[in-house]
Amino acid sequence: MARYFIGLMAPPAVQAQLADFTAAIQASLPAAHDFKVSWTAPEDLHCTLLFVGHIDDEQHLAHEMHRVASQLESITVTIHGKTHWLGRNSLVLAATGAEQAGTTFVEELGHLSSDRWTGRRPFYGHVSLGRIRPVPIKGNDIFAGHAVEPITWTADRVHLVKSRDGHTSSRYQSVAQARFGG
Repeated sequence: MARYFIGLMAPPAVQAQLADFTAAIQASLPAAHDFKVSWTAPEDLHCTLLFVGHIDDEQHLAHEMHRVASQLESITVTIHGKTHWLGRNSLVLAATGAEQAGTTFVEELGHLSSDRWTGRRPFYGHVSLGRIRPVPIKGNDIFAGHAVEPITWTADRVHLVKSRDGHTSSRYQSVAQARFGG
């Protein structure tokens, strides 16, 4: 069963910059390391505004996403800082500028999320670069601490995205879009 999220998909120019950044991280890794690394495909790079999870009514979710997006203005997103860990094994970069939109989607549609923490913690905008197992121990972390020059784009629309079944390079499929401000 597919899982859904509402998010800001990175445009092609940002995808290319982040792909170059992750390639530089890959090139800096020792030839023999014991980590299983699953880098995010460039076309899947995004900033999640609301994780929904499994849902039966995609049409309803798309309609609600349009309703909330019509209340918001375009967003200037800036990816910046150093790579760091989020959750159990996600290597991420901070993405600022989407705080109001993320908070609004959580307030308006958070009841549709299967994430029990939705609405209980502040919104944290980020872009996941990949998943690494096991997470390195402090002091010997070859993934965290890589700095990126700020990357900025204007997001004028939000996407309803679902996970793909199967083994394609892209894990996600945008099934609906809504422009900010209607």
